[in-house]
Amino acid sequence: MGVRSVTHLSRRAGIGLAAGLFVAATAAPAALAADPVGWQATAGTSTRDEAVQVNAFLPKNLTVDVGDSITWTLRSGEFHTVTFPSGTEPPPFIIPIGGVPQLNPAAVAPSGGPSYDGTAFNNSGLLFGGQQFTLGFTKAGTYSFLCLIHAGMAGSVHVQDAGTRYPASQATWNTATRVAANRFQAAGRALQARSLAGARSSGTVAAGAGAELPGAGSIAVMRFLPSRIVVHAGETVTWVNNDPETPHTVTFGEEPGGGPLGSFLPSGVDGPGHATLSSTSQSVNSGFTGEPFLGTHFSATFTAPGTYHFICALHDDLGMTGSVVVLP
Repeated sequence: MGVRSVTHLSRRAGIGLAAGLFVAATAAPAALAADPVGWQATAGTSTRDEAVQVNAFLPKNLTVDVGDSITWTLRSGEFHTVTFPSGTEPPPFIIPIGGVPQLNPAAVAPSGGPSYDGTAFNNSGLLFGGQQFTLGFTKAGTYSFLCLIHAGMAGSVHVQDAGTRYPASQATWNTATRVAANRFQAAGRALQARSLAGARSSGTVAAGAGAELPGAGSIAVMRFLPSRIVVHAGETVTWVNNDPETPHTVTFGEEPGGGPLGSFLPSGVDGPGHATLSSTSQSVNSGFTGEPFLGTHFSATFTAPGTYHFICALHDDLGMTGSVVVLP
């Protein structure tokens, strides 16, 4: 979500190799197909524990024939869209309604039908883990597609005339996808480790982490780092969200109502970016943290002993939870 600021992972030479593999998966030309082919591709991927979410299409650039179809399967806990703008301005994922951000119906709902000739807006709508989107291609050309939620997550489909020999097989696509997914997940694990080390050295808690995958999309770490903090009564804990794109919340007690974006605004706080908690049953919500939202920092002062459990109201289903143990 939000507006991406540029954060490069150029230090990771392995990412460039993986990107090359899935951007242009090449092999000996595949045999001609007697009938239209249903191709399989991936939208997003994640580590087994869902701590690292990879926001990328795998493969990114695809070649099929007229009459063929592509089925994208969502392999991540984070949701995505598969959207063909067809020269139109892509609709924003979030729009303000009454001063409060809301999901844009034009972005989250399917539109355009099961086939595509390059002339009209076509959108899968929101896809969640395991869901699929299939689109048939009826006219030769090269067509760009993207995810409306994650900046930089984009690709293209080159549609050849029917009966044209394919430059790569499904097996080649699958191999390129596996290699790229493994490399990107490893980059996410490395980012997770660096973020934990940085938080410990600064005496803060990392509320997630994220970075750009140049030419591919992005990675996001959906964890509080560290997830367990021990302090004494009267001390303050500070959470920092340095992800340039993905918002997170620090939420104690009952989650705010109001739908998917009900946690956008702070509640139970005693000032901008700060709350005081005196009971483990107290409800506090930081609001969306992150540079494009309400700022990167949120702090809480704990005045009474106990174990205070907290979550990210947006990503607790991915395991983004934690606790503050307050000693006397």
